This record gives sequence, structure tokens and C-alpha cells, in this order.
Amino acid sequence: MVTGVLRSYADRGVFRGFADKPFVRGRAEYRFLWLHETPFRLVLDTRRRTLTFRDLLPNVPYPSAMDRSFRAFLKERSSSSLPPHRRIDPDRATLFCANRGGNVSVSIEVTRGDWDYAVKKAVSLLSEIFHGFLRGPYFRYMAENFNEAEE
Repeated sequence: MVTGVLRSYADRGVFRGFADKPFVRGRAEYRFLWLHETPFRLVLDTRRRTLTFRDLLPNVPYPSAMDRSFRAFLKERSSSSLPPHRRIDPDRATLFCANRGGNVSVSIEVTRGDWDYAVKKAVSLLSEIFHGFLRGPYFRYMAENFNEAEE
């Protein structure tokens, strides 16, 4: 299920250093490297039916223009204006965002039990966040927090 899909991404080279912790009371944790050796942490919680990228974006003050803009970006991911291959179907999964102490986490709640769908959408979302949302107006943020080369 989730582990197999994530491992297939690692096997194809989408990310490196894939490691997982075994299930304990309905929870599992996955770690991998992507984007300039940045470690990412994905938590699967079967009781809450969520996949959560913990502390995905550090140093984002709440409230701030960036926090508001990011929340709007996430909401747009379920918009019917996006092509189906880029959209997160709200009948299958719902996005949530939390900012705790300036660290933003993003969760996908699975509504129909389709974990493969949720994992694939989570990895696509990760790419859209870093190659879309953050590339334009938040380039300096990327340089300061993810060692993105300034050119």
C-alpha cells in the first residue's frame, strides 16, 4: 500500500535515502531526501486516515502573506479549473494545512480508503509546491531555507 508506492518512487530515483519505520498503533513514518538533500518526513496515520508532511515549510510566520498565499494555493489544488491529472479530487482526498510555531505541515485526508491515490497525489503536490508555488515570489525563501542556489 503506502510503503510500496513510496518505495517505487525511491526505486525510480524521484527521491533518495528512503527509510520507513514500522507501523505502531496505526502509524508509520517515512523519511526521504529530495531537493538539495533536504530530509522530508511523511507520517501515515490510518486511524485519522491521513498522510502528513510534517514541518514541510519551516520559518513561515503565522499570520503572514506567505501563509495565506500557501493556504490559497492548497485550496486551488482541488479546483475543477485544474486538469484532472493535476487536481486532487475532493471526493477522494482533502488537503489540510497547519502552522505551528512557524512550521507548516500539510495533510491529505483519504476519504475513500484509496491510499495509492493519496500517496501519488502527495508526491505530486510536493513537486508542485517546490517547483511551482515557491519558485516565483518565494525564491529568496527557497535560498534561505532549502539551500537553493541564488543566481
